[in-house]
Amino acid sequence: MKQISNSILDTEKIAEQFGANLKGNEIILLEGELGAGKTFFVKSVAKYVGCLDQITSPTFTLMQTYPGGKFTIYHFDLYRIKSFIELENFGFFEYLEEDGIKFVEWAEKVDLEKMLDNYIKIKIKKMAEFSRVFEFFYKKGE
Repeated sequence: MKQISNSILDTEKIAEQFGANLKGNEIILLEGELGAGKTFFVKSVAKYVGCLDQITSPTFTLMQTYPGGKFTIYHFDLYRIKSFIELENFGFFEYLEEDGIKFVEWAEKVDLEKMLDNYIKIKIKKMAEFSRVFEFFYKKGE
């Protein structure tokens, strides 16, 4: 499924629609170049589900947890991760077992799709300063 955003408000509406369908245990892989709006999308979904915390990019911390709102939000940034071993060493896979929504930026850096049976992938393509194309892909294991 594709959706087009021509403004920040459009992006927030897309995030709200997406957030309205979450059950609370999804793994969401976010792909897009630097500045595409991955963290902004996470912020917008978090706001919709009632998280009052200030959402920031976890590039240097690898992960942030936001326990407020309807669901706990786990926000990962794998930009600096180079291998499967690094993922294991910081406990990434244990976090995936926790209740809550898991947003994973830069999952493609470690080919995470091959390791997961269930996930939602969102590709964000920047078209102009405030214009984006969002593509949603769903993989459900057996």
